[in-house]
Amino acid sequence: MTPLTSSAGVRTVHPLLERVRADAENRPGVYRFTGVRGEVLYVGKSVHVRSRLLSYFRPGAPGKVSELLRVAAAVDWDYVPNEFEAVLRELRQIRAFRPSFNRHHRIDRRFAWIRITREPAPRLLAARRPTACGETVFGPFPAPRGLPALLREFAVATGVRDCAAGTRMGFADQGELFGGARQPSCPRADLGTCPGPCAARCTVPEYREGVVRAIRFLSGEDDSLLRSLKGRMDEAASRHEFEQAAMYRDRAARFEGLRDEIVLFRQALAGLSFVYRVPSIPTGDDRGYVIRRGRVASSFFFTEQPQLEERLRDALAEPAPDHVNDSAREEAFLVARWFRLKPEELARTIPFDLVGTGAWNRGSATCPRSGPLEKRAAAVSR
Repeated sequence: MTPLTSSAGVRTVHPLLERVRADAENRPGVYRFTGVRGEVLYVGKSVHVRSRLLSYFRPGAPGKVSELLRVAAAVDWDYVPNEFEAVLRELRQIRAFRPSFNRHHRIDRRFAWIRITREPAPRLLAARRPTACGETVFGPFPAPRGLPALLREFAVATGVRDCAAGTRMGFADQGELFGGARQPSCPRADLGTCPGPCAARCTVPEYREGVVRAIRFLSGEDDSLLRSLKGRMDEAASRHEFEQAAMYRDRAARFEGLRDEIVLFRQALAGLSFVYRVPSIPTGDDRGYVIRRGRVASSFFFTEQPQLEERLRDALAEPAPDHVNDSAREEAFLVARWFRLKPEELARTIPFDLVGTGAWNRGSATCPRSGPLEKRAAAVSR
């Protein structure tokens, strides 16, 4: 235990230690150290709450622990059924209270979205989160470095503009609105890297072709852009223009890497959808978690209630939101990391298509998709 020294030089016991000794039990739970104003200073979790809390008061504690104990006025804890729920609640409480002594989970993971705006001439943009309703968005996915520059290159390749929102548009099939020729608003039209909807150099259908091409490529539905770049690479190589060929090769690799980041992450997240059955400690009553796209949608105890299957089906029938906030995305990463580090727990997962078949009446259900699920958990949590 960590001793304190009084003004008379007498070593005393930390006042919080006796509370831990008297009341804490070795059960899974989440604990919180709070300050004199009731502010949460630190949130932690453990399968054995009593042992973990007692470890804070041992001699030779690290400086961070000593500082925490110096300013902490109280400690409390909540017991939970199992380690998985302790991990989950720790994340949620850290995200809610933002304790000053916690570092893990306080720093927001960087996510990215690709927006194709809802405008007469849609633009292609990188964003930290989706904004306007009705836009075509791709994400979230882990933000690669240099995404804005990569998207500018992609906009050039697909013929989609990336200029300012206030740029006035006027298509060739709306020429009567202009009263004369207009100059393009940026050099891209003169360079041939933009169809020039701002200067009536293309029609609405012609511009839309580039937008559709970009959407289909990012959705993983069309590889014509990669084939075109490969064709240019081969032509340049046949002319012995190897630097030009390397440029096309590298560009194709960057575009394919971006598309794979979007598509594979989306597929991996969608694959983390199942019911997870976990024994409770110490009661042994199994706890069920409905996990949809990596997020815990609801939980329940596996009792013999006749309406249990109906309740579960109702929970699964609720539509998932189109977009989720940062906390929900962090939870998806946490769930994915749990199954990546504990692949044996996938044997306790029950696919949604087995709901109502009695699969969860067994002590554990072997998931027939455990192999692919391991890969999906790794893809999300890396």
